[in-house]
Amino acid sequence: MFNKMLKRFVDFTYMTGRARRIFERNNPDERVLAADASKGIISENNQDIKHSFDWITSQRAVILLTDKKIVCGKWTILLDTISDTQLSTFGSGQVLKIQTKDGTNYQFGMQKNPEWTSQQILPLKLEKGQVKYSFFSIIVRLILFGYIIYWLCNRFISR
Repeated sequence: MFNKMLKRFVDFTYMTGRARRIFERNNPDERVLAADASKGIISENNQDIKHSFDWITSQRAVILLTDKKIVCGKWTILLDTISDTQLSTFGSGQVLKIQTKDGTNYQFGMQKNPEWTSQQILPLKLEKGQVKYSFFSIIVRLILFGYIIYWLCNRFISR
């Protein structure tokens, strides 16, 4: 129940339905198979899914899977240029990893959506994913945790 509410909220915030309708109106020869609010990054190698600085500066846009391509913001990936795809699910989210024939690697983080697993155009390797932590992510969490402890000590113990 909460996951569905969260997905609706995120889709509302990104205006996913509107982006889908506009794309369909402007591209009547293409059929949209899946649409989601997403955060996307490009990496030079096929790296593991992890919390990192890349996600802070990631492209935020609606990702659309059509019968010809994947479109996300300023990126367009033709389906015939894709060499490998993987959909990792965890908690209430999923990450779509795409590797193209030219060696570009994309990762798109989004809320779970059955449109991605039910479509038949893009062959997906489905896996139960695990999100790892980068050194940057661990340091930020330690600093934040330390600050909270400091604040709590000053607020309640010093009285």
